[in-house]
Amino acid sequence: MCRHRSTLTTSYVFDEDMRWTWRRQPPGRDALAGLVFIDVPISIDGDLGEERAEPGSAVFLHPHRDLHLSADVGGNSIGVWLPWDSLLEVETGVQSPGQVLSPTPLTVGLRAFLTSLLVQPSDATPYTDYLVERVLAEMTFGALLESVPKNIAGARDDRPIDRARSLMLMRRAEGDFGVAELAQEMHMSTRHLQRMFAAENSSPADELRGMRIDLANELLGDPAYDSLSISEIAMHAGLRTPSALRRAFAGRGLTLPARARSERMPVG
Repeated sequence: MCRHRSTLTTSYVFDEDMRWTWRRQPPGRDALAGLVFIDVPISIDGDLGEERAEPGSAVFLHPHRDLHLSADVGGNSIGVWLPWDSLLEVETGVQSPGQVLSPTPLTVGLRAFLTSLLVQPSDATPYTDYLVERVLAEMTFGALLESVPKNIAGARDDRPIDRARSLMLMRRAEGDFGVAELAQEMHMSTRHLQRMFAAENSSPADELRGMRIDLANELLGDPAYDSLSISEIAMHAGLRTPSALRRAFAGRGLTLPARARSERMPVG
């Protein structure tokens, strides 16, 4: 078991003929969601009907659905548990992730990251705990978002812009990740990527910058990271330098980083 702030990574052993029940939770801020990666076939009986999850897939444990899992043979699993309010925006009135997520680059990457957390634990610091929490939430969000069109009848057939936004969220802290790198990961030209965002009156550069500003604002607003300098805030938010951070804030009409922190911190 490995905890990083509000997230928890665990490993389980499914015994042969074992039946495991996940009960729906009452509405509220304390609701938890889970994503369990399995190595053996699992039978699922839930509110969305009966399904079969094959090895390598993931089972989504929605906080407001009942679910029963049973294994034909013994095997291993690894899971991540997160507050539902960190994932809530993944569904709307007509879209919601299903019970089973087939393997994709996002789910495979998330499972590898979870395994590394359990197999190679490192000394935690307030910032690494925060960073791991954000990466887990954003990768899980992206995996669920990617699954929506495959699970919901009537959902849009293809939303590559949603996958692009998920990738930006996951990699926004990397200063060397930009529009060109995003286009490469999306297997499309930079021009096509820009046209895709322009169709929604946006641009990938503006949205990535906005995500980095949001991350910097979160770090500046959390007393747990007051030990980080403005330069370190800029680096951890993917903006590289204090001047780039100041320009980004000014471009959004925000209070400059140093002043925003000083106004929050008590005097004396």
